[in-house]
Amino acid sequence: MVDLALSPTVGILAPSLTPASWDCGNGYSKLHLPQGEILIPSYFKQVIETDSNDYESLGNGAVVEYLQGERSDLSGSKWLIGETAEIYCKQSFGRIVDDFKNKITYGLQMLLGAIAQTPRQQSYNLFLVASLHDSQAFAHDLKKALQGKHIVKFDGKDIVNVDITCQITEEGVGALLVSRAPGQQKVALIDLGHGTTITSIFEGNKLLQNSRKIDTVGVHHLCETIANNLQTRRHLGKPANPHLIREGMSKNFVYGTTNWEFSSIYSSELKGWLASCLVPAWKHLQSRADDLDAIYLVGGGAMLPSVSAIASRQGIAQIPNSQTANAIGLLKLAVASLKKV
Repeated sequence: MVDLALSPTVGILAPSLTPASWDCGNGYSKLHLPQGEILIPSYFKQVIETDSNDYESLGNGAVVEYLQGERSDLSGSKWLIGETAEIYCKQSFGRIVDDFKNKITYGLQMLLGAIAQTPRQQSYNLFLVASLHDSQAFAHDLKKALQGKHIVKFDGKDIVNVDITCQITEEGVGALLVSRAPGQQKVALIDLGHGTTITSIFEGNKLLQNSRKIDTVGVHHLCETIANNLQTRRHLGKPANPHLIREGMSKNFVYGTTNWEFSSIYSSELKGWLASCLVPAWKHLQSRADDLDAIYLVGGGAMLPSVSAIASRQGIAQIPNSQTANAIGLLKLAVASLKKV
C-alpha cells in the first residue's frame, strides 16, 4: 500500500536535511517523511548477474540497482523489492520475517525500495531514525548497514543520490510517543507484529530492565494456519497463498480475485493464535499490572478483525494507526533531533 496522505505537521527544519523514520517490519516496512508515508511488503529478491530480464516495478514494490557508495558489497547488484519480488519470483523471493538478521542484511535494500516509491528526486539527504528490538546488541550493525552515501538506479532509468545519516533507537519508543496519554509514566506495549509479539514496559522513554519478552509468533503464523486449514485446501484444492490471505483480512476476507470468502476459517483459527501470542504477553505483564498506567496494543496484528475488542476485555487499549504508530513516533524523534541542530 502506498499512502501519501500528509503526516502531522513537522515544523521548520534545517534545509539541508530531511527528517525521516524507518521501521523495517517483518510484514510491512514503513518509511515516514514529512510529506507522507510509504508501506511496502517486506519481500526482496536479488537478481543474478546472468538474468537479462527487463524488470519493471509491479504492484506495491520497486526495482533498485545499487551502483556505488558506502556499501561496496552491494555495488552492481539489482534487487526486486516488495510485491515486485513476489510477483516475479513467487517460488524464490525472500521475506524479512524468515530471519531476524534480515532486518540488517536487507534493511538498506528495503529502504531504497521504499524511497523509490516517493515522488522522484535527483537526491535525498535524510536524517533517519530507525528502531530495532535489541538496539543494545545490534544498533551498530544496523547503522553501518544504512548510513552513508549511496548512488542507485530506480526502475532501470533514474540515477539517484541517497545520503543517509541515521540514529537507531529501541523498538517501541516511537509507538510509545504517540500512544501514551498525558500524565502516564509507566506504560506497557504489546506489539503484535508479523513475525513476533514483543511485550515491553517503559518508564518515561526508558525500557525497563528485564521487562521485554519476545515471542516468535506473529500474524504470518495465523496466515500460514489459515492457508493450510483443511477447509481452505478442500475449497482451493491446495494450500492458499499466505500473502493473499493477509491481504484478504483487510478486504472483507475475500481471497485474491476468486470471490472466495474465508471469514469463518479466520474466526475458527483466531482463538488458537491469540492463545499463542496475546495471552502469553498479557500473562507476562500480570506481576507488574498494578504498577502500570496503561497497556497498549500496537502493530499490524492489532488491526485484525476482532483482536482489539478481545484485548479490551483485559484492559488492553488499541491505539490509532497501530500498524504505523512506531514509524510516526520515530519521525517525531527525527524532527526533534534536527531542531536541536
